[in-house]
Amino acid sequence: MPNGFPAVAAAVIVLTAARVSDAEGSNLLIPKTETTRMDPKFNGTSQNVTATVGRRAVLSCTIENLGTHKIGWMKAEDQTILSFHERVVASNGRFKVNHENHRTWYLTILDVQKTDKGCYMCQVNTIEMQKQISCLDVLVPPDIITDESSPDLTLMETENATLTCNATGNPEPRITWKRENGQPLLMRTGTRDLITKHNTFTGNDLKLWRLDRRQTGVYFCIASNGIPPAVSKRITLSVYFPPVIAVPNQLLGAPIGTDVTLECHVESYPKSINYWVRNRTKMLMDGPKHVLRETISGYKAAYYIIIKMFDQTDVGTYNCISTNSIGSSEGTLRVYELQGDIPIGKSSKNKVARSSACPKHMHIVTVAALTAAVWARAIG
Repeated sequence: MPNGFPAVAAAVIVLTAARVSDAEGSNLLIPKTETTRMDPKFNGTSQNVTATVGRRAVLSCTIENLGTHKIGWMKAEDQTILSFHERVVASNGRFKVNHENHRTWYLTILDVQKTDKGCYMCQVNTIEMQKQISCLDVLVPPDIITDESSPDLTLMETENATLTCNATGNPEPRITWKRENGQPLLMRTGTRDLITKHNTFTGNDLKLWRLDRRQTGVYFCIASNGIPPAVSKRITLSVYFPPVIAVPNQLLGAPIGTDVTLECHVESYPKSINYWVRNRTKMLMDGPKHVLRETISGYKAAYYIIIKMFDQTDVGTYNCISTNSIGSSEGTLRVYELQGDIPIGKSSKNKVARSSACPKHMHIVTVAALTAAVWARAIG
């Protein structure tokens, strides 16, 4: 008999009658007994079971005419015996056996593990082995495989990047990409010259062709398969490029005795070192005469120098200079004394304009706002 189960036979007593004659010649029915063999049989079909890892799974089988036969549970794949009748053989303490009137038998698996996935055999130790197989599917929440996913990346602008994220789980997890703080994903499509915006992207590999500085930031790959909890991995993409400077107003005029603000916008990554020089010779430091200010957001920054109590000695050329490990750049501004009875504070053609971006005490004149006479004085 397979697996060492002893073979026994079930029997039932069947009453039959024999016709005999008594002394007076009358016919009498005399009961007699005979033994009829009845083998166990499974009632119903097997039921497959699904359980989440860490929870409980219960498999069952129903047998008719069990008699003195014994029930055993085993793992079908490797024939590991888990129980024999009411006794648990497995030693890990997670398996339990119970029954209802020796007819329906249950195998309970506590704290289900991924390795419990597979088929289980309910077996009766008849001469010709009878068995019923039920299979257990174990649902596993997603888990990101760190070694098979991208680390933080640093690349030069215009290079190509591929962010990869792989995860395990059952069912197979789906990978969704998002950017931090709700920023859109910027991706090139078609000829790869056009950048389009996407809220999310689904797939294990996020391909970014010809990197743009706007793609610098934090990306999240989120793995989900319907079994909570979903998990995510944080990947920082750093796009390096040399400083680029923009000067909103390259020519400024101000009356003597006022405060003048010079402004310079810089884009760079990694962060640049920035400073101001006057007339190409003197580096300007923060102090009572020159007040330095800056605002930084990501790879963008704005740098200001406020010239306090503007006077004739402040007239000249100013340069904002920016440098990082990739390169350097500079912007040029020219400041002159504003003379004559030119209205202050009204914005109209050929008049001095007060910048809405600057405090009220600062007055600037753009090239477009200069009259011919003022322009002549400025460049003279």
